[in-house]
This record gives sequence, C-alpha cells and structure tokens, in this order.
Amino acid sequence: MKKYNFILSVLFLVITLTSSLKIAGTIGYYVLFTENFVERFCENKSLPELNCDGKCALSKMLLQESNDDTPPINLDFLKTETVLFLESRIEIDFSVKTVRSIVLNEYSNLYRFSLIRKVIQPPQI
Repeated sequence: MKKYNFILSVLFLVITLTSSLKIAGTIGYYVLFTENFVERFCENKSLPELNCDGKCALSKMLLQESNDDTPPINLDFLKTETVLFLESRIEIDFSVKTVRSIVLNEYSNLYRFSLIRKVIQPPQI
C-alpha cells in the first residue's frame, strides 16, 4: 500500500511540474539556444531589418500556451444554494426528583497549625 501511494504521489508531482515548467522551458530554450530557436521557429528570416531575433515566435508560443481553447468549467451548480441541516434530537427530562440532604450540626476541626514547635527540653550530647 505504501509503494502504491509513493508511485501515485511521484506521478502527480511529475504531471504538475511538467505543466508548470512548460513556459519556463520554452523561455530557457530561447535564452540558451537563440540561434537554433531563430532557425527553427522564426517567421521573419527574410526581413533582418526588423531585428526580431525570434522574439515574435517566442511571444506567439507563450500566448498560445496561456490561451488554451479549452472551454471553462461549467460551475452553474454553485449559483444555487443548498442548505442541509443535520440535527439529532435530544430529549431532556426535567422531572423533579427529591434529594435527601443530610445536615451536620457539628463542626470538627482536626487541623492544628504550628509554625515553630516549642522545644521543651534541649537535646543532650
């Protein structure tokens, strides 16, 4: 079971990092291999006076990755409010019950405090 959880978490981590690092990978490829990027993707090779250096193709790639044509998720069910109460009924019995009380009339104090005991006779050596 632990092996299954480990494999599942690594798979999820790889998928998440791959989708997050797609844009960073594209920019890194442009920065490290600018000449190769220009040769492969630049549309304005015949117009060197534009000084594009592949920036137009890079911006198109980044816009394409950020503007996916996937339709937004339908969240219409969140517009309606559903209230659900879970309540357990508690029955309390308030009937009167007589309690027999015992009254003590005597007071006894068996505690005696003595900070310093009086020594009647000193110890002998």
